[in-house]
Amino acid sequence: MPFLKLESLNLHYEHQTKGDTPIIFLHGNFGSWHYWQPFLQNLPDGYCGYAPDFRGCGESQVTDNGYDIKTLSKDILAFADQLELEKFHLVGHSLGGAVAQELAGRVPERIITLTLVSPAPAEGLKSLANVSLSDSIFSAKNIFRSIDRVGLKRKLISISFRKSMPRLAQNKTFFNQALDDATKMDIKAFSGFLKTLKQWNGEHLLQRFNFPVLIMYGELDSVISLQSLKKMEQHINNCIFHTFRHVGHAPQLEQPKAFNKLLSAFIRGKNIKNITESKVANKPTGLFKKLTSKLKYFFK
Repeated sequence: MPFLKLESLNLHYEHQTKGDTPIIFLHGNFGSWHYWQPFLQNLPDGYCGYAPDFRGCGESQVTDNGYDIKTLSKDILAFADQLELEKFHLVGHSLGGAVAQELAGRVPERIITLTLVSPAPAEGLKSLANVSLSDSIFSAKNIFRSIDRVGLKRKLISISFRKSMPRLAQNKTFFNQALDDATKMDIKAFSGFLKTLKQWNGEHLLQRFNFPVLIMYGELDSVISLQSLKKMEQHINNCIFHTFRHVGHAPQLEQPKAFNKLLSAFIRGKNIKNITESKVANKPTGLFKKLTSKLKYFFK
């Protein structure tokens, strides 16, 4: 459980290695480095992985402020500087996707590839437009604090996770760890992340991306809209878009084998267009499977 002393906080991170080429992984809101555990345990040869916890999350120090996307990106840049990671692959999920965009736009010369997993879109999260940031009794922060006081926080987060990451519940270990991380996150981080996701816009950064970019999306994602990411793709010169079928907001946990295969191929510079979702999409499941079975029966 290594820590790195930055100027304003002690930052916790996990590290696995099978080589010298670094990959930095940035988790999302309510998360921690655990979201990258399946990939870190299966690193491709030649690479080393670094998965830090943002301030106020996981085992990292809770600070009074600094929970905006620009400051978080500066934390990660300072992290890379101290570890002497001159150039690196960068992977960001959800909130971490926004931080990754901010960092990549700030120091594009240090980015080898950028992978955005269900990221906060560059245009910002328009779904938060009506969320109150005030200190009124009905603000998101005070509602969150209230449900914690009455012991409902874990239950409500569990319901939210089952909706946004539907396949995650099939793996009890991952699901319970995700709940532990979410309930552990400090209220300062919750409030700060909500505020920065509501206010941040990174559209001006996209033109600075002079490296390969991969955007991953789960078709059942109820947090990020497909339209916003497709719009983002159009403004990036060298970008590949991949949709995971039958998964939600966290493909790296909901479908780890497919995620690991795709990310490993991308950072190695392989042609990942051959790893398409069409094979998965053509496989009937659930209600669709029953309907196709009946159609086959009638058209024998």
